[in-house]
Amino acid sequence: MATIVLLMMTAQGPDSRAAGVAALREAGHDVRVVEPRFPDCQKALDSVRAALVVVDASHAPSHGRITAGWMATQPRFRTTPFLFVDVADRDMARVKKELPRAQFATWASIVGASERLAKRRS
Repeated sequence: MATIVLLMMTAQGPDSRAAGVAALREAGHDVRVVEPRFPDCQKALDSVRAALVVVDASHAPSHGRITAGWMATQPRFRTTPFLFVDVADRDMARVKKELPRAQFATWASIVGASERLAKRRS
C-alpha cells in the first residue's frame, strides 16, 4: 500500500506500540522504523520516499519532534503528512507550533488515521 516512515525510539523494547506497528504492516503498509536521533538518522532517511511520517511521542517525544521538524523542511517531505501518536496534553501546543500541519492519533486509531492521510498524498 504505502511507505510509512515511523520515527520511534526502539531502545525501550517491545511494548504496546508493537501492536500498532503490526497492525500497520497487516494493513499492507511498508513500515520503515527509524530511530529519531538527529542528526544521526539523516542517512537512514536519505533514500526514503514516504507517503506518511508517523511520529511516536510516547517515548522521548522531543527526539521525534525535532527530527520531524527537520524532515518538514526537506523538499521531498514538503507535501508529506505528519501524524503524531500519543502526544501528551502538555506537548500538544508545542507540536502544533513547530509543525502546524501535524495531525494526531492514538495507537488504537493508527491504521484508520494513517490510511486517511496516506490517501491524501497519493
